[in-house]
Amino acid sequence: MRNERKLPMKRMYGLEIKCADDKPQYFQNLLLQLKQISSIFDVDDNLLITDTAMEAKVIKNMLADRCILEETYTLSLLENPIASSLFSDYGFVTERNNHYLYQDMVSIYQIESGKAEDITMFITQMDESIIALEEQYKKSYIIDKENKEYVVKVAQAYDIEVSFFDLDK
Repeated sequence: MRNERKLPMKRMYGLEIKCADDKPQYFQNLLLQLKQISSIFDVDDNLLITDTAMEAKVIKNMLADRCILEETYTLSLLENPIASSLFSDYGFVTERNNHYLYQDMVSIYQIESGKAEDITMFITQMDESIIALEEQYKKSYIIDKENKEYVVKVAQAYDIEVSFFDLDK
């Protein structure tokens, strides 16, 4: 297994707003105000998504001042995903068809080397634990972070070299 590397996907920041379902107009007005002072990249229900830590901080401070900040999340925006049936347990798709994963729930790896037939067998064995594939530059496999050790053991059994990305950088 190679050392962990920087994430190939875009890091995003989600800020969830406490908003009663019977007050959609309040949310829309708040969204308009926030768009005037910050850059909102995307929206999913009561979750505002921005693409920089600085923008997230500005929005977080404004929401906290109004006592309506519910939760904050670090997200990964997938550029070219192939989502499995597990995807919705670890992320979501917005109306703009952007695919996001909660970074604290997943691990991401790539296959670096191995014989073609061993790689095929390895992928077959891993298939039901794959949340999504990202095919931006090189195929990246996204799994539950609890399965990382299992992937390493199976890769060793098939004499496959895998490398994981460091999601904290």
